[in-house]
Amino acid sequence: MCEPASAATLASASQGLMIAGTVAGAYGAYNQSKASKASLEYQASVARNNAEYSESQARDAIRRGQVAENDVRRRTAQLRGSQRARLAANGIDLGEGSALNILLDTDYFGELDALNVRDNSNREAAALRTQGSNQIGNANLLDARAGMESPIGAALPTLLTGAGAVANSWYRNKSPITPNYSLPTQPSLGFKVR
Repeated sequence: MCEPASAATLASASQGLMIAGTVAGAYGAYNQSKASKASLEYQASVARNNAEYSESQARDAIRRGQVAENDVRRRTAQLRGSQRARLAANGIDLGEGSALNILLDTDYFGELDALNVRDNSNREAAALRTQGSNQIGNANLLDARAGMESPIGAALPTLLTGAGAVANSWYRNKSPITPNYSLPTQPSLGFKVR
C-alpha cells in the first residue's frame, strides 16, 4: 500500500504546479505578443507594397491618358481633313461663313475632347495616389503598433504575478505558527448546555 502524502509533499507539489503554470502562461504571453508583432509588421509590408502598386497604376493612368488624348487629336485632324476635302470638292470657300464655322467647331470640340481625356486620366491618377498615401499612412500606423508590442513586456507581468503567488504559498507553508481555529466544546464556566 502507498503511504498517504504528507502536507509538506502536497504543498511542494502544489508550488511546483504553480511554477509550471506561471512559466507556461509567460511563454504563451511571450509567443502571442511575438506573433502579434510579426503580423503587424507583415500587414505594414503589404500596405507599402499596395502603395507602390497604386503609384504604378497612377503612372499607367497618365500614360493611357496621353495615348487616348493623342488618339482624340489624331481623329479630330482626320475629321477636319475629311470635312475640308468634302467642302472643297463642292466648291465651298473654306475661309469664310459656314464652312469656316464647321472647321473651327471641329477644332474646338476635338480639343475639348482631348482635354477631357487628359483631365480624366489626371483625376484617376490623383485618386490612385491618394489611395497610395492612405496605404503609407496605414503602414506607418501598423509599424508603430508593432513597435509597441513587447514579447518580454507581455511575459513579465505573468512571471511576476506567478512568482508572488508561489512565494506567498511557500511562506504560508513554512510558517512556524499555525493558527488554531477550533472552538471549545464545553462552556468555560462549567454550565451544561441543554
